[in-house]
Order: sequence, then C-alpha cells, then structure tokens
Amino acid sequence: MGSVTVSEEKKPINFVWGKPAPSLIPTAEMAAAAQKVFSNPTTAIAGMQYGDSPHAGYNPLRQRLSAYLSDFYGSPNNLDHLCITGGASQGLTVILQMLSDPTATRAVWLTAPCFFAARKIFEDAGLTGKLHGVNEFEDGSIDLEYLEREMTKLANQTSMPPTSKTQKTYAHLIYIVPTFSNPSGKTMPLACREALVNLAREHNALIICDDIYDMLQWPTEREDAMSNLPIPTTAPLPRLIDIDRALTTHPNDPQGFGHALSNGSFSKIVAPGVRTGWVDARPTLVRALAGCGATIAGGCPSQLVASMLAELMDHGWLEKHVREKLVPAYSKRRALMIEAVERELGRLGGGVVDNSVTGLAGGYFIWIRLPEGVKATDVARMAREDEALMVPPGPLFGVAWDEQETDFEGFVRLSFSYEDESNLVQGVERLGKVVRALLNTIE
Repeated sequence: MGSVTVSEEKKPINFVWGKPAPSLIPTAEMAAAAQKVFSNPTTAIAGMQYGDSPHAGYNPLRQRLSAYLSDFYGSPNNLDHLCITGGASQGLTVILQMLSDPTATRAVWLTAPCFFAARKIFEDAGLTGKLHGVNEFEDGSIDLEYLEREMTKLANQTSMPPTSKTQKTYAHLIYIVPTFSNPSGKTMPLACREALVNLAREHNALIICDDIYDMLQWPTEREDAMSNLPIPTTAPLPRLIDIDRALTTHPNDPQGFGHALSNGSFSKIVAPGVRTGWVDARPTLVRALAGCGATIAGGCPSQLVASMLAELMDHGWLEKHVREKLVPAYSKRRALMIEAVERELGRLGGGVVDNSVTGLAGGYFIWIRLPEGVKATDVARMAREDEALMVPPGPLFGVAWDEQETDFEGFVRLSFSYEDESNLVQGVERLGKVVRALLNTIE
C-alpha cells in the first residue's frame, strides 16, 4: 500500500466557499412554492412563458420585492425602479454590456481588497487593462483622494467613441460591496457614501453596488451568548442608489440614468441555485437593462423561478426566514469563528480585522490579519497540503497589484457561512497550527 499524507487522513474543511450551509437552504418551502405555482394554470403558464414585454421581469415578484425593499431601505415602492436579473453576477454582466464600452469607458475602479470573481466579469467585458484598485481603510471608507486625483488625470484623455450605439456609456465604473464587504466584512460610512456619489456625478461615473449582504445583519453585542438584543429589520445606512436618487439630475446626465445602482440577489437570503436577483436604479437605467438584446430575444431572466419566489415571498415569509433562521445561525457561526481565531492567533500577533464601526456585523466573511512575517500564500498552500483546509490568501483579492495598492500577503479571508459549527472551530485550530509552523521557520 502507498503512503497516506496527513491531509488525506483529515476531513476536508472549506473556508473558501461563500455559500449557505445545506441546513439553511429552504428546500421544503421552495417545493411548496413550486407546487403552488403549478397547481394554478394561470401562474404555471406565466412562469413557463417568456414573460411580458418590456422584459423587466415577472411582475408579481417585482411587486412583492418592491414592497420588501421599500420596508427595509425606506426607498420608494415603485416598480419602475426594479428589473429582475439572473442573479448579481448575470446582472453585472448585463450592466457592463449595456452601459460600458471597451473603447469609451476610461477606467474601472474596484475597492481593494475586492471580490475576486467580479474582476473576471469586468475583464470578460473587454475592460482588461483598465482595472484599478482603490484602497479600503480601517473604517470601511475608501481612498477618495486617490480616486478623484486619478479620475481627474483621465478627464482630458481622448476617448474613442463607443463601438456601438447605446443609450448611455459611462466614462468610469466604480464597483463596491458597501455593506459587509467581500472580503473584508467592512461597511462604508455614510460620509464616504455621500462623497463617492458626488464624485461619480462630477466624472460621469456609475457606481455599481453589490448590495447582496445587507439583510444579513445583527448587533455585534448579539454575538454574546447572553445577549437578547433585537435583530434590526431596516438598513442602518442608506444605499448609494438612494443617496443619488434623492439628488437632482446632473447636467452631464440629461436622460436621467443616474450615477449609482443597487445590484441585489436572492443567493444569500434564499439559495444561490435560484439564480435570481434584481437591479434597483432610476427608471431610465432600468429600461436600458431590460432592453438588452439577450433579454428581448430570450425573455425575462429566471422567469419560472421568479414565479416560485413570488409565492415564497407572500405573507412575509422572506422577512421571517431572514430574521428567525439565517441571522441567528450566521451570528452564532461568526461568533464561534472569531472566538477561535482570537484563541489561536491572538497570542501570535494575528487576529480579526475590526469591522464593527457601525456596531453591526453581518455577511459571510471575516478578514484575518496574520502575524508579522507570515505570508498568506504560504498559509494557503500549507493548510491545503498538510491540514486539508482550504483558505483563500489575501493576494487573491487584489485588483491591479500596482505600487499604490495595499499588499494583502498579510491577510486571509475566512467564510463562516458554509461549514458546520464544529468544523468552523476545528478549521481555525488547523489554521493556527499552520501559522505556528510557519512562524517557527521564520525564527
């Protein structure tokens, strides 16, 4: 018999996956919603057809979703502000297809560290070489001075006209996850949100906000097992789309497309396999997205699943699911992981990067600072080979890896959403073992 490595003897633990634990996926409720759709010929046929034109999505879902978002954000309950997408990633793809151009769009600005998979979507849209990282600060704000300086430098750059006739082509795109960011878990403060919107308006930029973790929030004090603090049912801060929408139309935007949008998804609050999301934006921008050629030809995105989600959202089910199932589970998981990290890495000089400026925690991830001298790429390699532990290293979340961008070799991201609670603790213990071994080689 051949030799067996250490990793082969251990149960694999995955801290990479940003997806819900199987126990948190509402399979029974989804089955009941599907049964309800197919038991009614009217809804069954509507769900199985292309959908009505203009193709902004299945109207009953838009109606329920608009009311839900209005209650949570305090935003207008207006169907003209919403179009259904095939999830946040597909939504981003359509946004780039309809509102950017490889020759006319001057630059794309992403928060550094950034959601690494989003970077690939921008590259696939022909924007390779135009991506720049904007450093995120400890309080969740970003380097607006750098952003303004660099956008101003490009203001006089001669740009080619768009290769195709579109209703709007933005000179700049700004991509952020402003609330419980991926990977850092930080939340952008109100002053930075307002300043960023004003900057975007001056430079003909579109701020694309992945607002996919907003509903998964809880007070940090609630993570104390003795705490009975209530779970917030409204957003702690206005979205950037709501800040922009409250302002008058800017002179450089006579058609009223606006300078921010909210890209939402059911992936984190129902299940990723439903492949359904939404864009919340000004009506002119929504109409542009609904006019995408693939949508006109292929019909409303996720039409059948949208009909099931509309049934699922009836009578306040989604609010109850988030409040009574998801938030208690994720808050407990995050607390367990943080306690384990502090126990394993705290005395070594590492630990959790504080992101509780707002007094709220949420999302799926925590951002870990490694002890001085320990490289994240070494940690990820040794964890995989020796401990059967999958950990994404900090450099994976870089944008352009240029001189001004923060070096993320001293960080790793840990997901607390997928693994069982016992595996969260055991995985962090394995991580601590790896870090200690690497520190011994440094000494």
